[in-house]
Amino acid sequence: MNHLTLAICIWFASAPYLNGEEYRIDLQSNGIELDVVELDIKDGIATATVGDTTERFDLKQNRWWNEASGQWVTLSQCKTWAAQSNKRTKASSASIPPHVRSFVLWSLNPMYESKATGTLLTLTSGQFDYHIMGEKSNRDLSNYFGYAKLNAYKKAMTERKLPPFAELKAIEAMERSGILPRLITVEIPGIPDAPTIKMRMSDR
Repeated sequence: MNHLTLAICIWFASAPYLNGEEYRIDLQSNGIELDVVELDIKDGIATATVGDTTERFDLKQNRWWNEASGQWVTLSQCKTWAAQSNKRTKASSASIPPHVRSFVLWSLNPMYESKATGTLLTLTSGQFDYHIMGEKSNRDLSNYFGYAKLNAYKKAMTERKLPPFAELKAIEAMERSGILPRLITVEIPGIPDAPTIKMRMSDR
């Protein structure tokens, strides 16, 4: 699995979970199974487990646990880091390989064309294209969306592969529409030969 595929799949592991509920996430790349993620949230603490690895997110304090440093990282710290990283990338844009330069620059300030039809949400850009099938929910989804945003920042800060802004825009679109995702498909025309990634979510 390449780094881009891994980064996208870890993001899919954020989808979705609600207070006191458990979910199974099946991840695929070009139809090949990659991982199964077990998700749980209880008492304001979200956990995502893949094999022997478990990540923790404190939703009440808006922070995630960094195993490497042994410290909590707050949402405010995440935003500061992202702004500084954005500035550095723009300053060094001339050194970005030509075949991915447009994609990288787009990812610093991503824009989508959004269309919602019932429980289908599509976000297209020519760089990242999302097709999200889900269900409308009357339940409070704030825990899920809070977790998903923290997770987007965490991946960007620890993996240093993709900035968080494209994921955050997609999360915000789902939040506005009130959609609980059940199947997310991502195509990446901005990256040559990038795989098609799918996430299927089911209740445990």
